[in-house]
Amino acid sequence: MVSRRTIALLAVAAIAVAAVALPAVAGGKPTLAVENEDDDAYRVTVYAAEDRQRAMATNFEITTRDGERRLATLGQLYWPDGHRNVTLADEGVPSESVRVGPGESSNATFEDWPRGHVTFTMAERRNGSRWIHEWTNVGSCGDTGQEIAVTLEEGGASWSSSC
Repeated sequence: MVSRRTIALLAVAAIAVAAVALPAVAGGKPTLAVENEDDDAYRVTVYAAEDRQRAMATNFEITTRDGERRLATLGQLYWPDGHRNVTLADEGVPSESVRVGPGESSNATFEDWPRGHVTFTMAERRNGSRWIHEWTNVGSCGDTGQEIAVTLEEGGASWSSSC
């Protein structure tokens, strides 16, 4: 007969193995799939932050429609206002970008993406030599296996995220 102590030790060992192995199997690396059905080129960038508050406070250098170069937070950029050349100003914010021309699609897999972070996605449309901020979306996923899909269309875009 197996003692209670042996059963308890086996249960603890099984839980420890699952705690180490399950994230590696279930987590995977996050991916971004972008499909451009518009006539313009786009740059789509995904960023990560510890939580939604930190995400909304992330700083970017922007050029306003009036040509003024200044700082703006993600919270200020959430609703597009024709800002150009939006550039991350804060250090240590993980990000990945893809560029897609008209009729193109692109897929990216993110290396070393932080688990359980809030992600925010920004799309910029190419207009001559400038990138014009078109839209921003914020989402979160408790797993590193997040899949983000973006379809860019004339006059708008659709965005989805699944864990």
